[in-house]
Amino acid sequence: MANHYFKYAIRNFKSNKWILFGSISTVFLSTLCISLLFTFVYEELSKDSFHVNDVLSIDNFHKREKDIYLLVNQASPESRPRVIEAKIYFDFNYKDYPDVKNITTIKKYKDGEIRFKYGGSSASSDGIVVDSTFFEIFDFKLKVGDPHTILHDPFAAIITENFAQKLFGNENPIGKVVKIIGRKEMTYTISGIAESPPSNSSIRFDFILPDHAHDYNRMGGDFILVSNNFNKSDFSNKIKDIGNKHFQFKNSKTDVLALKDVYLNGGNLNSNGIFSSFGDKKSNNVLFAIIGIIFLITMLNFSNLQIININSSIKNIGIFKISGADDKHVLHQKATEIFLIVLLSVFIITIAFIVVLPFFNSITAVELSPEIWQIFLLNLTILVLLVASAMVYPAILCSRISIIDSLKNQIFSKSKLSWRKVVVISQFALSLGLLVSSIVIVRQLNLMLKKDLGFTSENIIRTQLSHEPPSGDSKENNLKAFEKMQNDFQYLKNELTLSSSIESFSQGLSPIEPTEMPRKLKSADKDFKTENTLTVSPDYLQLLNLKLVDGRFFERGKDEVQGTKVVINEAAKKYWGISDISKTRLLNKTWPRENGYEIIGVVKDFNYEHLSVKPQPLVILYFEKVRDPYLIKFKNGATQTGIQFVQQLFNKLNPGETFKYNFLSDDIDALYKKEKRLSKIYILFTLIAYAISAIGLFAIALYDTRKRTKEIGVRKVNGAKVFEVMALLNKDFLKWVVIAFVLACPVSWYAMHHWLENFAYKTTLSWWIFAVAGLLALGIVLLTVSWQSWKAATRNPVEALRYE
Repeated sequence: MANHYFKYAIRNFKSNKWILFGSISTVFLSTLCISLLFTFVYEELSKDSFHVNDVLSIDNFHKREKDIYLLVNQASPESRPRVIEAKIYFDFNYKDYPDVKNITTIKKYKDGEIRFKYGGSSASSDGIVVDSTFFEIFDFKLKVGDPHTILHDPFAAIITENFAQKLFGNENPIGKVVKIIGRKEMTYTISGIAESPPSNSSIRFDFILPDHAHDYNRMGGDFILVSNNFNKSDFSNKIKDIGNKHFQFKNSKTDVLALKDVYLNGGNLNSNGIFSSFGDKKSNNVLFAIIGIIFLITMLNFSNLQIININSSIKNIGIFKISGADDKHVLHQKATEIFLIVLLSVFIITIAFIVVLPFFNSITAVELSPEIWQIFLLNLTILVLLVASAMVYPAILCSRISIIDSLKNQIFSKSKLSWRKVVVISQFALSLGLLVSSIVIVRQLNLMLKKDLGFTSENIIRTQLSHEPPSGDSKENNLKAFEKMQNDFQYLKNELTLSSSIESFSQGLSPIEPTEMPRKLKSADKDFKTENTLTVSPDYLQLLNLKLVDGRFFERGKDEVQGTKVVINEAAKKYWGISDISKTRLLNKTWPRENGYEIIGVVKDFNYEHLSVKPQPLVILYFEKVRDPYLIKFKNGATQTGIQFVQQLFNKLNPGETFKYNFLSDDIDALYKKEKRLSKIYILFTLIAYAISAIGLFAIALYDTRKRTKEIGVRKVNGAKVFEVMALLNKDFLKWVVIAFVLACPVSWYAMHHWLENFAYKTTLSWWIFAVAGLLALGIVLLTVSWQSWKAATRNPVEALRYE
């Protein structure tokens, strides 16, 4: 019997080639899109190698991931929570709490802050400084070294293979003695090789150093490992006031945050740089919405194609039943056809997935690399879910076909044919919604990329040109090192000033990378609140072309470096309700001063954060130290020459080190990485959604013209023109698109209006966006349907009247 089903299915495929082509094309495009998007979203959520059955969770490679918490402190109800070293600042002893089994501290250092020297080479990268219990809590893997004992040696360094290649080349690094330069210059032995942290790790590093004798003066974060019966609420109540004895943390609140919640919920957390990235729920939700819309469009399309297929072979089904088949056999026959379509499609889609994956990776800026069996399993799962959902209605209809109706070729009444209209309208309503969303997202992205941020960013690089020398063992050596540092510092500034390629330069933080400190007005009742801070030198104002609206900016010789004078922005002045800056003082909870800080000037607001928010209060401090980074602006047309000059200057002052720099404009563009990625994905998959809809529309048009072949022939014999016949055949489809447009507009307007609420600066939802989307949809329909209607309208009427 099975052999008969297969033969009949092949025969049916041959007689309905366009239906077969439409069915396979529909599930091919849809499943490929969904599998690519699902793989991408999975990567965003798990950041690990692709495993279909895994729980979607970052950091889930740690065996006790659910039992790891970090301690956080909030200076005031209005402040951002910040990770804290409670065991140092608050005299926190984890042994006083039975549910806490262990504790470890992590201090994060960015590229350039700690340098490794070996022979004549030098290298730097991101790394962490930890205590001896680190591997008792976290499950990062070592290729060489015993994780249970390696960190007990205070001078044992662990590096990754990638970092070893940078520092040692092809030499075996184990046992090599290196100099590590931070606040001090110390000698370490490379005792371990770590695997690079998995891609789903929220903590990234290229080296691990043991924390000993507090030589690493950096605020880190305490992580605790708790028991299975740990009660977070009870523990939080016990520790909430432990920081109040410390002068910097009076009236603060201490709490814990689960490691598993950090990635998607830690965007408002000051992590002291410990965590390398945070997720974005909203972007992931948008991608899930795209997956859902494509699934629905395909389900409707495939269902409609199968109904057309059943209707086109209705007489065969009637003969099949006369020959003794019952409803069960008819369903088995249809199931065989669907099985063959799924089987053929899953192999084609798997091959296509592998072919298009590099292109998809380039669009999304990720490196997806699932195994082939994982791709096959994912595609098969999506296909089965898609086809099973789509076949519910056709299967019900197929089981209800009577022999008399099938032999009369009248399976569907007018009421049942209305399903076809619903399908087409639903498909194009969903596709129109996607198209409107795509246009709005692209316009919003363009607005953010082209908006005047209030400061100059062109031809400006950000780089680190000098370091403070590590403190030595003797006062005499320290004095000599300090004198050399000052001479080199002055030489560096002189050379930059004299360069013909350089327009201006300044030291200071990047304008889009402020730090945070809790502040308040000295005379106000409001509690301390976390405010953004920039440390700059006096040239910063001119370099970035910032505008003063009140008072003055910092001046050398007049203002003290790291003194008690500050400049604020307009947003800060407005937030604190300052009318006269000369009569106002600010308090800093981290760096307290008895008389507070004097406000000497106000700069015009500029956008130093993502344009999803308007300028927030900003405090600017005067810093000008050797270790501070440089912002260098080149003259027009002299950028490459200027970079070469700066590199030569760097190499002269820092022999053996690698010169690194970033363009400020590139850093600003990187702020909108997720929006760029989202717009590309939206445009691409909107086009594919329309292609899927067009395939179904083409099949319906083909079926309709064939059903009306004799009618067309009669009309032509009676004098109907080609245009009139085409208008007759196109009329219904155009009505469906108009209805879809009317349904899609309010829904898409509401969705985009809600999405734009996430941005302080937003594009307008102009009427023409919806008009363009409607015209594009109309054009696609005309192109899809008109070819069939033109072919039918130009056919010889004699052939049409002979058509059976």
